Amino acid sequence: MGGSYLYIIKDSIQFYIDVVTSPVVAFLLLSIFFLGVVYQLFSQRVNIIGILAVLSIFIFFSGHLLTGGGNMLTLILILLSGFLILIEFFVIGTLLGLIGIIVFGVSILTVSGNAVLYSIFLAVILIMVIIEWVIFVKHKKRKISFLNRLILNDATDKESGYTSFDDRSHLVGKMAVTHTVLRPSGTIRLGDERIDAVAEGSYIPSDVKVKIIFVEGTRIVVRPTED
Repeated sequence: MGGSYLYIIKDSIQFYIDVVTSPVVAFLLLSIFFLGVVYQLFSQRVNIIGILAVLSIFIFFSGHLLTGGGNMLTLILILLSGFLILIEFFVIGTLLGLIGIIVFGVSILTVSGNAVLYSIFLAVILIMVIIEWVIFVKHKKRKISFLNRLILNDATDKESGYTSFDDRSHLVGKMAVTHTVLRPSGTIRLGDERIDAVAEGSYIPSDVKVKIIFVEGTRIVVRPTED
């Protein structure tokens, strides 16, 4: 009786591995993860898409690791990529985050057992992610809301000198100084006021002189000055 149970468990695990590691399912799991992460970044709070993204990548790696592929090397790469991406939120520059993403991609290739096929998968998914990103930014005019709490970690109350107004169009052309890092969102100092602002590019360090070049409602866009 005990042997039959073990056989059922072993057979079930093998079925799970066969399904998860099949190219079609693996591609779907990776697509759900990467597209879901982008969707979550543009959402105000954790939602079902974000949860599905986490579940999909867990299923992907668990199924492939059970085959014996990658093992310790893959686990090290996964942890390293997560660490680098996390550090990117608190360290100046975007290099660590980019390295973390690349390392995560390498971890997928090492565990896959077919680096060529999965490289094609990742290339296709990258195109889909870029399209999704453009749709959110260009067409739906969304900001990366989910990370704002990590990025804007300075106090934004009146006691800290923070103020907010509905109409700030009169600020166009004014000079200010970045109070926090803009990634691209952050806080600038204009006199004694702290104001939420967005970098024209993707990143501006703190304590840098900037010029307010565009105001739309409460959205203020700044650009570093030449000097």
